[in-house]
Amino acid sequence: MRPYLQLATSIKKECLIIVLTGLLGSVSTLTYAGPSIPYMPTWQARHHLQRLVDEAGLKITTAHWPLPSLAIQNALEDLPKDLSPSLVESKEFITKELRKLRWQGEAEAQFRNRSEAPVGFGENYTPGSSIKLTSAATEFGPNDLPIAARIGIRIEENPNSLQTTFTGWGKEGRIQAKLDDAALVTEISGINVQAYAHQNWWGPGWESSLINGSNIPPWMGVGIQRSEVKPSESKWLSWLGPWTFEMFVARAQDPIVVANQPDGFFFIGTRMTLKPWSWVEIGLTRDIQTAGTGRPSGITDILKTVFSGGNTHTFTGNSQQDLSNGVAGYDVRLNCPKGVHCASYFQWMGEDSSGQSHLPNSFMTLAGLDWWSTSGRHRVFTEYMQTYTDSFPWNITKYVGSGYRNWAYPQGFTNGGRWIGSSFGGDARILTVGWLDAEVSRLLKVYTGETSTALGSYNPNTNATGNLIGPHGRLVGFGAQQSFKWNAWAIIPELAYTHLAEGHSIGVNKTNDIRGGVTFSTSFGD
Repeated sequence: MRPYLQLATSIKKECLIIVLTGLLGSVSTLTYAGPSIPYMPTWQARHHLQRLVDEAGLKITTAHWPLPSLAIQNALEDLPKDLSPSLVESKEFITKELRKLRWQGEAEAQFRNRSEAPVGFGENYTPGSSIKLTSAATEFGPNDLPIAARIGIRIEENPNSLQTTFTGWGKEGRIQAKLDDAALVTEISGINVQAYAHQNWWGPGWESSLINGSNIPPWMGVGIQRSEVKPSESKWLSWLGPWTFEMFVARAQDPIVVANQPDGFFFIGTRMTLKPWSWVEIGLTRDIQTAGTGRPSGITDILKTVFSGGNTHTFTGNSQQDLSNGVAGYDVRLNCPKGVHCASYFQWMGEDSSGQSHLPNSFMTLAGLDWWSTSGRHRVFTEYMQTYTDSFPWNITKYVGSGYRNWAYPQGFTNGGRWIGSSFGGDARILTVGWLDAEVSRLLKVYTGETSTALGSYNPNTNATGNLIGPHGRLVGFGAQQSFKWNAWAIIPELAYTHLAEGHSIGVNKTNDIRGGVTFSTSFGD
């Protein structure tokens, strides 16, 4: 497998032109000029935002999270005044969330048995208990270069479910302390320059993102992102509609569970999302895994990884060694005709590049359909994903051993030992049906399919290229949670069950697994 890939040179040039022009021209579209804390919505908030986009014409993208909080606030202010009562409720829900982000901190404690379960949008990835404390946002610095900041701290059980004998604190320990939902942001000419610790969700899916999702610990990195999402006033960019661009560099926090795995590799994520018509949203993504102990890691090597044509190799003895491993591809969300509350969405992520074009190839595929009620209370989605890599998305041939894996990084496309993309891992085919009840904060999902890798975390004992002695094969399961209010507290009990038909239980990875837990959260401050 050729692990290095990137989008075609022509696409790279177009994106570069778009970004450079945006740096010069996007500031004129700002309702408010200033730094903005990244906003990652809950699944309820994302549901309401999606309604406002689809029914009221809110000018943001919804397949790229987090987004700058002020960008969302500015777009809300441009909504029509004659919204229906249910859309007014959705707008008020988001306004309240953004106000809370700016003025209130939050404390959260989740208690659950140590067990793996599928991880969808906005769900806690930790296969165990965790505590999180987040401050309100604040601003400081000179008037000509203000800085927005937020501090968040998370203490959790080690999220790598493979490890069962660890003790103490730290990356290889039983308990870990890390930054989470923390950010330091300044705005320069329409671009947020930021250092942060947070998760990303890149894609239109509700249960899985094939490229960068909720299954991993927060990335601790630096990057840039367009400070607005609304359409640009520039005549060169107005055709994009609402759009955003982001690029970041982070260092993985992986414990080493496989021999010869390079420690501390860099992860470089690049994504552009645009909505050129009201009925379609498009995403272009490239993620790169590079450097680390024992691999080419100089600044020249990293720059070649980012900007070269994709055929940059070094040689050690008779062994060819690519500078990077990567996943790149496309996604699209298509609305149903006006007045019909439904949409379809697709995501194709390539594990290889093809020929001299360097276009993504050997695709992993996701396809879904979601429907929401006129009242805005309910959303139902059906989502199919496969991480077997096919030459074309419509193939049904199973190519095993390549999804999220690469010879140079034998531990795979992971952070914290966990799959960076779908929580079902590589070599999986899963159908998910989900029901969201936004009024009572209820979530119910059922799963069926198959997988040849461990759920949640990479496990060499459950791997299509290994002995397959761990839990794998036919999978069925469900997950349920609901939020209740008690004074100033939100109380969220959860229950999940998964069954894998083959293999043997190894540590936290079990053939039959039941997860139970409860989360307590409250806000504090003004």
